[in-house]
Amino acid sequence: MKGSSRRTLALASVGLVVVAALALVGVALGTPSGGVSTKTTLADVTVLDTVNANVYPTKLRTKAQVEVAQFSNTAQPADPSIGQAAFSSGWHQHTGPIIIAVTAGELTFYDRTGVVGSGCRVTHVSAGHGYIETPGEPILARNEGTVEADWTTTQIIPVGSSQREDVTPGFCGVS
Repeated sequence: MKGSSRRTLALASVGLVVVAALALVGVALGTPSGGVSTKTTLADVTVLDTVNANVYPTKLRTKAQVEVAQFSNTAQPADPSIGQAAFSSGWHQHTGPIIIAVTAGELTFYDRTGVVGSGCRVTHVSAGHGYIETPGEPILARNEGTVEADWTTTQIIPVGSSQREDVTPGFCGVS
């Protein structure tokens, strides 16, 4: 019995090490953001009450406290004369909805909405328009224009959740 217990413990330990290593590799394979950008926190609060609003065409329901974070962002376009790459958010996802309001320039969003294997949906969002990122869905945003892009984001996420999770790249050939 003792030999069997030791083998089981040894196998479990090896399995735990393998799982931990794979988790670290998964994080390392995420696509970091690139190019020149800034992010300024405007607010980051815990909402004390809950809401159950159903006003056509919108539904918003919280069952517990949530974190609401707002940021002001800027992203520069590519500048080949100095070797500067265009801004890219890198492939990532969020734990709650992200509401984006573009106030200057244009952002291009790539997401996997739709049938898996059908490629990415590409959405160009110019100043005066918005975009909502779906929780748990990989997405990438880029400034593919020739001028600075400015936007604000409002995140509604569970208290204590990460505001961003990098994901493994390779969706629809875009990085």
